[in-house]
Amino acid sequence: MTGGIAAYKTCEIVSRLVKLGADVWVVMTREAAELVTPLTFRTLSGNPVITNLFDPGLSSLPVLHIAIADKADLILIAPCTANMIGKITGGIADDALTTIVMASKAPKIIAPAMNPNMWENQIVKENVEKLKKLNFKFIGPCEGMLACGVEDIGRMAEPEEIIEKIVGLLGVKQDLKGKQVLVTAGGTTEAIDPVRYISNRSSGKMGYAIAEAARERGAEVTLITAPTNLSVPLDVKVVRVESAAEMLDAVLQNYSKADVVIMAAAVGDYTVNTATSSPTTYDLRLTTKIKKSNKKLMLKLSPTEDILRTLARRKDRKGKIHVGFALETENLIKNAKQKLKEKELDMIVANGPETFGSDNIQFSIVKRSGEAVKYNKITKEKAAQIIISKIVGR
Repeated sequence: MTGGIAAYKTCEIVSRLVKLGADVWVVMTREAAELVTPLTFRTLSGNPVITNLFDPGLSSLPVLHIAIADKADLILIAPCTANMIGKITGGIADDALTTIVMASKAPKIIAPAMNPNMWENQIVKENVEKLKKLNFKFIGPCEGMLACGVEDIGRMAEPEEIIEKIVGLLGVKQDLKGKQVLVTAGGTTEAIDPVRYISNRSSGKMGYAIAEAARERGAEVTLITAPTNLSVPLDVKVVRVESAAEMLDAVLQNYSKADVVIMAAAVGDYTVNTATSSPTTYDLRLTTKIKKSNKKLMLKLSPTEDILRTLARRKDRKGKIHVGFALETENLIKNAKQKLKEKELDMIVANGPETFGSDNIQFSIVKRSGEAVKYNKITKEKAAQIIISKIVGR
């Protein structure tokens, strides 16, 4: 732990991990020890607390930082300051915590906590992206009231969320080992001219979470993604597309080897054929922007090809699983069941439009048997694990 005011939350994290049977060793920076005493964590963890590499009380451990680094199954840094993120990114090892992090091959979770201006600083953003590419896991920060008196992003994730992340990383099943999973994500775009398009409000977060969950459980994952602002999950093959037609082509190119197909993308229902501003008619071969005028611009739209319906006609082997998503504004379960039947799906995930752009989702899973199970609002990462478990155990 580092010197963030959220250090008080780490007391609960340590206590809950111990109750779950974990052997917890707390490593504190000098600044962290100014906020919560090492004695508190010694009492909660039942182990010595490490504040420096030359503590005589830990002389029984030969080469302290190596002994602790080798012992760790997972390292959590909570709270983690901008300073610590920068030091780790730069490969600096000048105290007990950074030295142990550098010496350990264990999975690492970072729970940032800092002022919003610091979190949004371009240097910090670049450091975070570098660590993500090195497979550091991040949880948070969240929005809320901060110690500086503003309500904004920068608050450390809550202990229960962090505990779930730890348990998930340490206890992940490999029940998709040897399987090929194809996932689509994001909202497709249909060009009007070279700079304008029609699309939808999908963020792609659900599809990306599913791709990551499948990969964590042993699958080889291909993610076909429409434009998003999300970082690609590690060790996932990515195919980038824009339009519904491009997504269809990419899906068909990768379909034959897939054991499971999960269509989480929000694929456009219509594409633009022509744009007419009387007396001029433009088509999609247009290479210049349509100029604004006082005349009405009429768009002629045609339906896009339904990817799931196309796949239903191409299902090439017994046991291949097709999973769809249904976003509805009314009659959620009724419409989801109809879509499941029409597109010959094995399972469908139904949700409302409130999920757009959110980190959370309230949804129902409908099986081919007609059984529908509702799940109250949870994070999309947790929902992804539930969806994968339902696919595996169907």
